[in-house]
Amino acid sequence: MKTTISRQGFVDLLRIIACFLVIVNHTNSTIFLSSTPQDLSWYISLTYFFISKIAVPIFFMISGYLMLNKTDSWPKAFKRFLRIALVLISCAVVYDIYFYFINHTVVSLWDMVKNILLVHKTSPSNALWYLYAYLGILLMMPFLQKMANAMSKTDYHIFFIFSGFFSGILPILCHYSDLFAFNDNLYIPLFSGYLMMLFIGSYFARFNIKKTGKGFVLAIIFFLLMVALNVILTLLEYQKSNTDYLFFDNRTFLPIVLQSISAFYMVSFVRPANKILNVITFIGSCTFGIYLLSDMVIDFFNPVYIKLSSLINQFVAVIIFESLIFLVGLVITAILKKIPFFKKYI
Repeated sequence: MKTTISRQGFVDLLRIIACFLVIVNHTNSTIFLSSTPQDLSWYISLTYFFISKIAVPIFFMISGYLMLNKTDSWPKAFKRFLRIALVLISCAVVYDIYFYFINHTVVSLWDMVKNILLVHKTSPSNALWYLYAYLGILLMMPFLQKMANAMSKTDYHIFFIFSGFFSGILPILCHYSDLFAFNDNLYIPLFSGYLMMLFIGSYFARFNIKKTGKGFVLAIIFFLLMVALNVILTLLEYQKSNTDYLFFDNRTFLPIVLQSISAFYMVSFVRPANKILNVITFIGSCTFGIYLLSDMVIDFFNPVYIKLSSLINQFVAVIIFESLIFLVGLVITAILKKIPFFKKYI
């Protein structure tokens, strides 16, 4: 049964959680990378790391939840594309100017152009790669919308089976044995893990997913089991190589996808009261700006973290640091959104 999509508090809450976890992903790993499994901090930091991996899948699911069940015109799709393209270019330039200024080097226009064109290789920001992925989604959105609206519930299930196998299970099997390596030509682009995440969001929006207390408890248990599985598998990888052991740090692998689905389902239970909803909606509307600013704010306040971690437990220090990054990004974004020009883009 198709449902009407309206702005709901749980979607903004998901945005807030995912945005904070992006910051976690960019700050927490220094703890376990500088320690070993002989230290408890290695396990705590690695667990926190794998929890943060649901951030990008949740952003894709939100996009699917809000956009796939509509029918947008091509002019509207191109308008969205141009908006994000302008944001990407502007952010690449701002990051370049910031880091050139911080490092006391000469600003090179050619380097800026290269950073925009090759952001995944040369950009000083770890966050901007997602905008490229989002641009690709926006270009395909009218096609994907028509596909989603024509699909039955059974079609979704079959699509999830194919996508989950090709992107989430097969690479893991191939990691352990060459017997599972199929001819590369069989890897049909449509069976993409990121596309699957979009359609998972659409599935939540289109069909009535039963919300029961039992389902909520099972989702929590399943989430924790998947996180634990990632940690255990990574420990086994560490025992094979203590310098290259993050094979399971892949958002399209099934354990992280299943974690993300569990988190999406759990948060969908949230129906906040109006006063709290207003706060959640406001913060949720600022998350795009917080995400765009996050790497710059992390770099600027990194000396604070270094000092703090020398005074208190490193893991406690990193949580305080991540909260500071989020709050600073929130304040800056809230101020920028008061300016009509910036409000249109962030």
